[in-house]
Amino acid sequence: MSGGEPELPDDGALLSATLKSLRRYRRMTKAETAAAMRIAIRTYARFEAGETRLNLDYIHRFAAATKSDAQAILMAVAIGSPKHARRCAENQMGAIYTIGLEQFDQVFGDAIRNLDSRTIIAAIVRMFEELAEALQSDDPTQDWLEKGSANLRAKRPKPGR
Repeated sequence: MSGGEPELPDDGALLSATLKSLRRYRRMTKAETAAAMRIAIRTYARFEAGETRLNLDYIHRFAAATKSDAQAILMAVAIGSPKHARRCAENQMGAIYTIGLEQFDQVFGDAIRNLDSRTIIAAIVRMFEELAEALQSDDPTQDWLEKGSANLRAKRPKPGR
């Protein structure tokens, strides 16, 4: 690569980092994961090392074995962020997004081609802005409970009175 730009990892390296991160997050050994996937340990080791071609069947088996999100694993490779799959392991964000996309495709079919890029980008940006807002906003029920508990404590007699 010219221009002094850092070399980006290939898909195999990204998949490997993603799989290792998830397996370790679930505190599973290679042998446990291979057994849960119903493949030989040697085959699993090559898969986890990123030495094989991208295998969707193995990715789905891995996700089932580690109770993670197969779509988030694929997205983690696509966006170059192995941690993304671990971040979505509990909430299934990749699967939810993919299900929504599949349903949209089923309902609108060929009409999708009539959407212009500007409309699509605006909709996606709004979706992520709403998700960011949900992450940044305080839980009003928690705030209510904390204030109410403090109020009750203030009204209670002090010990020894």
